[in-house]
Amino acid sequence: MAVPSYRLLVVDDSKRDTLLLERILQQASDATFTVTHMESAKTGLEELSAQPYDLVLLDYYLPDMDGLAFLEEKQQRGLTAPVIMLTAFGQERLPVAALQAGALDYFRKDQVNSSLLGKAIQQAIEKARLQASAAADAARLRELEETVARLQQQLKTQQPDPG
Repeated sequence: MAVPSYRLLVVDDSKRDTLLLERILQQASDATFTVTHMESAKTGLEELSAQPYDLVLLDYYLPDMDGLAFLEEKQQRGLTAPVIMLTAFGQERLPVAALQAGALDYFRKDQVNSSLLGKAIQQAIEKARLQASAAADAARLRELEETVARLQQQLKTQQPDPG
C-alpha cells in the first residue's frame, strides 16, 4: 500500500529548526512530506494564499507577528489549511490560546519526533477534512430544509379553499 504524500508549509524564522523539522519528517515511515519554508508570517500568509497546502507547521515566535496573529490573519483571509503550532519556548497558556485561535495541535519543538509529528500531521489533516465535510453537509441540509419549507408554502397557497 502506498504511503500518503502531503505538502507542508513551514513558517519559521530559524533555518536550523526548519532543517531539523525536515530531517524529522524524512524519518517518518507512514507518509512522505514535501516541505516549503517561509521565514516570516507575512511571506507565509502570501504563500498560503497563492498555493494549496495540506498543513502549516507554524512557529509561534516570528519576527513580524506571533503565531496567534498569524492564525487570526489566516482566518480573516479565508484560508483553510490546518495548522500545527510549534515553539521552542513553552508557555503555560500558549497551547490553549493556540487551539482557541484555530490551531489543531501544539507542540514544543524539543518534544517533536518523527512518529509523533507524522501522526499529528495526518490527524490534523484528517480532522480538517472531516470539519470541512461536516460544514458542507450542514450547508446542504440547510438548503434542503429551505427547499422543503418553500415547497410546503407553495402547496398551501395552491390548495383550494375548503369553504
